[in-house]
Amino acid sequence: MIDDNGIRLAPRIKPAVNLGLAGNGVNLTGRDRETTSFDIAAKLKKQLRKSIVTGFGTATAGRLVQGAGHTEVAEFQRWGYPQHRLPQRTAVIHTQTATPEGHRVDLCLFGSLKNLRGFAVPEDDPVGGWTSSAAPMIEEFIALQGAEVSARTGRAYPLDDEALAVEILKVALSQGIYADPADHLGRPETRAYTLLGFDATEYVALVYKDVALTPGRWDFRLEPEMAGVRRILIGAPLWMRTTRQDTIRRYYGENRIVIPRLADSSAAPIPAPAPVRMVPEGNALLPPARRDGPAQS
Repeated sequence: MIDDNGIRLAPRIKPAVNLGLAGNGVNLTGRDRETTSFDIAAKLKKQLRKSIVTGFGTATAGRLVQGAGHTEVAEFQRWGYPQHRLPQRTAVIHTQTATPEGHRVDLCLFGSLKNLRGFAVPEDDPVGGWTSSAAPMIEEFIALQGAEVSARTGRAYPLDDEALAVEILKVALSQGIYADPADHLGRPETRAYTLLGFDATEYVALVYKDVALTPGRWDFRLEPEMAGVRRILIGAPLWMRTTRQDTIRRYYGENRIVIPRLADSSAAPIPAPAPVRMVPEGNALLPPARRDGPAQS
C-alpha cells in the first residue's frame, strides 16, 4: 500500500549548515523516523484520506473503509489443495456496522495470524467442529484478492458472488460449531477455532467485494446468526487497533467452553485445551490446517 501510493514514511533528508572549527560546510541530516505502528497508520491516513470511505451508504468495492466496532477473530480452516493457496495460517475477522439508514453491513476480513501482536496462538484446537465445504473456493478467492477463481475451482464450487459472500459470512459466524447452532449463538467461546474478541477502536480495510443480497433469495430462518443480513463486504485489513485492553477476550485455552455434543450424549466431555500464556498489547494489528469434523455446506 505504501509503495503503490508513493508514500514516504521517513522524512526527507534536510541540509544543515556546519559552522564548526573546520569552516563552512554542509551536512545531510534527517529527522527522527517514525518508529511505531501508530505513526505509520497516521501517515497513511493523512496521505490517503481522500480515498478512505468513512460511511457505508455507498458501494465500497476496491476502496478503503474506516470504522470501529466489536470484532471477533478466528483461524480460517483451509483444506490446502486449491490452485492458489494462502501461504500462512490465516485469520478470518468479523465486525458489523450499519448504513446511515440502519441496514446491517457485515465485514469479513482475512489476514495473517502472525500479525496478531502479543498473542501466542496454538497450532491446533483439540475441540474441533464444522468447516465449510466452500473453504477451497474461499481460500483461492482471498489468495487472489477478490479476482475470479480458476476454472477448476469454479467447476467444483459453482458459486456466484452472492453465494460465495454468504458462505464466507457463515464461516466468520459459525465455523467450529458442533452442537445445536442455537447453543452457540452469541457465544464465540464455545466454537472451535475462535481466538479473540475485542472492541476495535479503529480499523482500516481494503474491500475486495461489496455484495448486496437479493431480496427474497435467501431464507435464513434456520440460521439465527444470519438473520437481518443485507450486505457483506469481503477484504483484508490494513490494521485493526484497540486502545481498550479491558475489552480483549481470549476464547481458547482455559477460556474455551465445551458444549456436550448432541450426537453422542454418553460420550465423555471433551476437555478444554491447556492454558496458553499470553501477553496482550494495546495495539492489535491484523494486515494481509487442519480440517476437523465432516465437511458440510
